[in-house]
Amino acid sequence: MKIWTSEHIFNHSWESVTGGQWRKYPNPHNQAVVGTDVLERKVENGVLHTSRIISSDWGLADWVQRLIGTNRICYAHEYSMVDPAQRVMEMHSRNLTFCNVVNMEEKMTYRPHPEDREKTMMKQETVVTVQGVPLTSYMESIIVNTVSNNSNKGKAAIEWIVEKLGQECSALSISSSLDKIKSEILDLKHTVAESLIQPAKQSIDDLQARIQVDLQKIGTSISQPVMLKAEDLSSKSL
Repeated sequence: MKIWTSEHIFNHSWESVTGGQWRKYPNPHNQAVVGTDVLERKVENGVLHTSRIISSDWGLADWVQRLIGTNRICYAHEYSMVDPAQRVMEMHSRNLTFCNVVNMEEKMTYRPHPEDREKTMMKQETVVTVQGVPLTSYMESIIVNTVSNNSNKGKAAIEWIVEKLGQECSALSISSSLDKIKSEILDLKHTVAESLIQPAKQSIDDLQARIQVDLQKIGTSISQPVMLKAEDLSSKSL
Protein backbone atom coordinates (compact mmCIF):
# COMPACT_ATOMS: atom_id res chain seq x y z
CA MET A 1 0.00 0.00 0.00
CA LYS A 2 1.23 3.49 -0.85
CA ILE A 3 -0.19 6.81 0.38
CA TRP A 4 0.27 10.01 -1.59
CA THR A 5 -0.64 13.43 -0.16
CA SER A 6 -0.52 16.96 -1.51
CA GLU A 7 -1.52 20.51 -0.58
CA HIS A 8 -2.03 23.45 -2.89
CA ILE A 9 -3.16 27.05 -2.51
CA PHE A 10 -5.27 28.69 -5.23
CA ASN A 11 -5.16 32.47 -5.45
CA HIS A 12 -8.92 32.51 -5.92
CA SER A 13 -11.87 32.58 -3.55
CA TRP A 14 -13.49 29.38 -2.32
CA GLU A 15 -16.63 30.19 -4.30
CA SER A 16 -14.65 30.55 -7.55
CA VAL A 17 -12.68 27.32 -7.09
CA THR A 18 -15.61 25.13 -6.05
CA GLY A 19 -17.78 26.61 -8.79
CA GLY A 20 -15.07 25.80 -11.29
CA GLN A 21 -15.03 22.16 -10.15
CA TRP A 22 -18.42 21.56 -11.76
CA ARG A 23 -17.19 22.90 -15.11
CA LYS A 24 -13.72 21.38 -14.90
CA TYR A 25 -14.26 18.80 -17.66
CA PRO A 26 -13.49 18.83 -20.50
CA ASN A 27 -10.38 20.97 -20.35
CA PRO A 28 -7.17 21.24 -22.41
CA HIS A 29 -4.85 20.41 -19.48
CA ASN A 30 -6.21 17.06 -18.28
CA GLN A 31 -7.75 15.08 -21.10
CA ALA A 32 -7.73 11.75 -19.24
CA VAL A 33 -11.35 12.25 -18.10
CA VAL A 34 -13.62 11.50 -21.04
CA GLY A 35 -17.03 11.67 -19.37
CA THR A 36 -19.02 12.39 -16.19
CA ASP A 37 -22.52 11.10 -15.38
CA VAL A 38 -24.59 12.29 -12.40
CA LEU A 39 -26.25 9.41 -10.54
CA GLU A 40 -27.88 11.42 -7.77
CA ARG A 41 -27.98 15.00 -6.58
CA LYS A 42 -29.84 16.35 -3.58
CA VAL A 43 -29.78 19.16 -1.00
CA GLU A 44 -30.16 18.32 2.68
CA ASN A 45 -30.05 21.02 5.35
CA GLY A 46 -28.44 23.41 2.88
CA VAL A 47 -25.70 20.94 1.91
CA LEU A 48 -25.36 19.73 -1.68
CA HIS A 49 -24.70 15.98 -2.09
CA THR A 50 -23.73 14.57 -5.50
CA SER A 51 -22.83 11.09 -6.76
CA ARG A 52 -21.19 10.74 -10.18
CA ILE A 53 -19.55 8.13 -12.37
CA ILE A 54 -16.25 9.36 -13.84
CA SER A 55 -15.01 7.78 -17.08
CA SER A 56 -11.30 8.18 -17.80
CA ASP A 57 -8.39 6.85 -19.79
CA TRP A 58 -5.59 6.11 -17.33
CA GLY A 59 -2.98 5.89 -20.06
CA LEU A 60 -1.29 2.86 -18.49
CA ALA A 61 1.42 1.07 -20.42
CA ASP A 62 0.27 -1.84 -22.59
CA TRP A 63 2.17 -4.38 -20.50
CA VAL A 64 0.45 -3.12 -17.33
CA GLN A 65 -2.97 -3.39 -18.98
CA ARG A 66 -2.18 -6.94 -20.10
CA LEU A 67 -1.04 -7.84 -16.58
CA ILE A 68 -4.11 -6.60 -14.73
CA GLY A 69 -6.58 -7.18 -17.55
CA THR A 70 -7.99 -3.65 -17.62
CA ASN A 71 -9.97 -1.99 -20.36
CA ARG A 72 -8.82 1.25 -21.97
CA ILE A 73 -11.67 3.24 -20.36
CA CYS A 74 -11.79 3.03 -16.58
CA TYR A 75 -14.66 4.00 -14.28
CA ALA A 76 -14.72 5.47 -10.80
CA HIS A 77 -17.43 6.52 -8.35
CA GLU A 78 -17.26 10.02 -6.93
CA TYR A 79 -19.22 11.38 -3.98
CA SER A 80 -19.03 15.08 -3.15
CA MET A 81 -20.40 17.30 -0.42
CA VAL A 82 -20.60 21.10 -0.63
CA ASP A 83 -21.51 23.12 2.45
CA PRO A 84 -21.71 26.82 1.46
CA ALA A 85 -22.44 27.93 5.03
CA GLN A 86 -19.22 26.38 6.36
CA ARG A 87 -17.42 26.99 3.02
CA VAL A 88 -16.14 23.45 2.68
CA MET A 89 -16.18 21.02 -0.24
CA GLU A 90 -15.19 17.36 0.11
CA MET A 91 -14.82 14.89 -2.74
CA HIS A 92 -14.32 11.13 -2.25
CA SER A 93 -13.65 8.77 -5.14
CA ARG A 94 -12.73 5.12 -5.64
CA ASN A 95 -12.12 3.07 -8.74
CA LEU A 96 -14.70 0.58 -10.04
CA THR A 97 -12.65 -0.90 -12.89
CA PHE A 98 -10.22 -3.76 -11.99
CA CYS A 99 -10.92 -3.16 -8.28
CA ASN A 100 -10.11 -6.81 -7.54
CA VAL A 101 -6.46 -6.04 -8.40
CA VAL A 102 -5.99 -2.33 -7.76
CA ASN A 103 -7.80 -0.30 -5.12
CA MET A 104 -7.56 3.50 -5.24
CA GLU A 105 -9.29 5.78 -2.76
CA GLU A 106 -8.94 9.54 -3.05
CA LYS A 107 -10.11 12.38 -0.84
CA MET A 108 -9.95 16.06 -1.77
CA THR A 109 -10.93 18.94 0.49
CA TYR A 110 -11.35 22.60 -0.41
CA ARG A 111 -11.51 25.25 2.32
CA PRO A 112 -10.73 28.98 2.51
CA HIS A 113 -7.11 29.66 3.42
CA PRO A 114 -6.97 30.23 7.20
CA GLU A 115 -4.83 33.37 6.82
CA ASP A 116 -6.36 34.79 3.62
CA ARG A 117 -10.07 34.18 3.03
CA GLU A 118 -9.72 35.22 -0.62
CA LYS A 119 -7.52 32.18 -1.27
CA THR A 120 -8.44 28.49 -1.26
CA MET A 121 -6.50 25.60 0.27
CA MET A 122 -6.80 22.19 -1.34
CA LYS A 123 -5.72 19.01 0.45
CA GLN A 124 -5.50 15.73 -1.45
CA GLU A 125 -4.83 12.20 -0.25
CA THR A 126 -4.73 9.03 -2.37
CA VAL A 127 -4.27 5.49 -1.06
CA VAL A 128 -3.18 2.88 -3.63
CA THR A 129 -3.20 -0.86 -2.97
CA VAL A 130 -2.23 -3.53 -5.53
CA GLN A 131 -2.74 -7.22 -4.81
CA GLY A 132 -2.80 -10.58 -6.53
CA VAL A 133 -0.29 -9.75 -9.29
CA PRO A 134 3.53 -9.80 -9.61
CA LEU A 135 5.63 -6.70 -8.95
CA THR A 136 3.08 -5.32 -6.50
CA SER A 137 5.25 -2.55 -5.05
CA TYR A 138 6.54 -1.51 -8.47
CA MET A 139 3.03 -1.24 -9.88
CA GLU A 140 1.90 0.79 -6.88
CA SER A 141 4.75 3.22 -7.58
CA ILE A 142 3.71 3.53 -11.24
CA ILE A 143 0.12 4.28 -10.27
CA VAL A 144 1.18 6.82 -7.63
CA ASN A 145 3.32 8.62 -10.24
CA THR A 146 0.30 8.71 -12.55
CA VAL A 147 -1.83 10.15 -9.73
CA SER A 148 0.79 12.83 -9.09
CA ASN A 149 0.96 13.83 -12.76
CA ASN A 150 -2.82 13.96 -13.06
CA SER A 151 -3.00 16.06 -9.89
CA ASN A 152 -0.75 18.71 -11.45
CA LYS A 153 -2.90 18.69 -14.57
CA GLY A 154 -6.02 19.01 -12.41
CA LYS A 155 -4.64 22.11 -10.68
CA ALA A 156 -3.86 23.67 -14.05
CA ALA A 157 -7.41 22.84 -15.17
CA ILE A 158 -8.89 24.64 -12.14
CA GLU A 159 -6.80 27.72 -12.90
CA TRP A 160 -7.94 27.55 -16.53
CA ILE A 161 -11.68 27.28 -15.78
CA VAL A 162 -11.62 29.98 -13.08
CA GLU A 163 -9.92 32.37 -15.50
CA LYS A 164 -12.40 31.44 -18.23
CA LEU A 165 -15.39 32.06 -15.95
CA GLY A 166 -13.90 35.43 -15.00
CA GLN A 167 -13.57 36.38 -18.66
CA GLU A 168 -17.18 35.38 -19.33
CA CYS A 169 -18.48 37.40 -16.37
CA SER A 170 -16.46 40.46 -17.41
CA ALA A 171 -17.68 40.24 -20.99
CA LEU A 172 -21.31 39.87 -19.87
CA SER A 173 -20.97 42.84 -17.52
CA ILE A 174 -19.54 45.03 -20.27
CA SER A 175 -22.22 43.91 -22.72
CA SER A 176 -24.95 44.68 -20.18
CA SER A 177 -23.49 48.13 -19.55
CA LEU A 178 -23.41 48.85 -23.29
CA ASP A 179 -27.06 47.85 -23.63
CA LYS A 180 -27.92 50.29 -20.85
CA ILE A 181 -25.99 53.07 -22.58
CA LYS A 182 -27.76 52.35 -25.87
CA SER A 183 -31.10 52.57 -24.11
CA GLU A 184 -30.15 55.93 -22.62
CA ILE A 185 -29.10 57.16 -26.07
CA LEU A 186 -32.53 56.21 -27.44
CA ASP A 187 -34.18 58.18 -24.62
CA LEU A 188 -32.17 61.24 -25.68
CA LYS A 189 -33.01 61.02 -29.37
CA HIS A 190 -35.71 63.71 -29.12
CA THR A 191 -33.40 66.25 -27.51
CA VAL A 192 -30.06 65.59 -29.19
CA ALA A 193 -29.27 66.01 -32.85
CA GLU A 194 -29.15 62.82 -34.93
CA SER A 195 -25.64 63.76 -36.07
CA LEU A 196 -24.45 63.27 -32.48
CA ILE A 197 -26.46 60.14 -31.68
CA GLN A 198 -25.46 58.09 -34.70
CA PRO A 199 -21.64 58.15 -34.16
CA ALA A 200 -22.11 57.12 -30.52
CA LYS A 201 -24.47 54.34 -31.55
CA GLN A 202 -22.02 53.06 -34.15
CA SER A 203 -19.15 53.03 -31.65
CA ILE A 204 -21.18 50.92 -29.23
CA ASP A 205 -22.20 48.53 -32.03
CA ASP A 206 -18.56 48.06 -32.97
CA LEU A 207 -17.53 47.42 -29.37
CA GLN A 208 -20.30 44.87 -28.89
CA ALA A 209 -19.18 43.06 -32.02
CA ARG A 210 -15.62 42.84 -30.67
CA ILE A 211 -16.92 41.50 -27.35
CA GLN A 212 -18.79 38.73 -29.15
CA VAL A 213 -15.62 37.76 -31.00
CA ASP A 214 -13.73 37.59 -27.70
CA LEU A 215 -16.47 35.45 -26.15
CA GLN A 216 -16.25 33.00 -29.03
CA LYS A 217 -12.49 32.78 -28.53
CA ILE A 218 -12.86 31.75 -24.87
CA GLY A 219 -15.31 29.06 -25.90
CA THR A 220 -18.60 30.39 -24.52
CA SER A 221 -22.00 30.18 -26.12
CA ILE A 222 -23.51 33.43 -24.91
CA SER A 223 -26.33 34.65 -27.09
CA GLN A 224 -25.89 37.76 -29.16
CA PRO A 225 -27.33 40.86 -27.44
CA VAL A 226 -30.10 42.72 -29.23
CA MET A 227 -28.39 44.85 -31.86
CA LEU A 228 -30.20 48.01 -32.99
CA LYS A 229 -29.51 48.99 -36.57
CA ALA A 230 -28.82 52.54 -37.54
CA GLU A 231 -32.05 52.73 -39.54
CA ASP A 232 -34.04 51.82 -36.39
CA LEU A 233 -32.85 54.99 -34.70
CA SER A 234 -33.46 57.08 -37.79
CA SER A 235 -37.02 55.78 -38.20
CA LYS A 236 -37.85 56.30 -34.52
CA SER A 237 -36.58 59.86 -34.56
CA LEU A 238 -38.92 60.80 -37.42
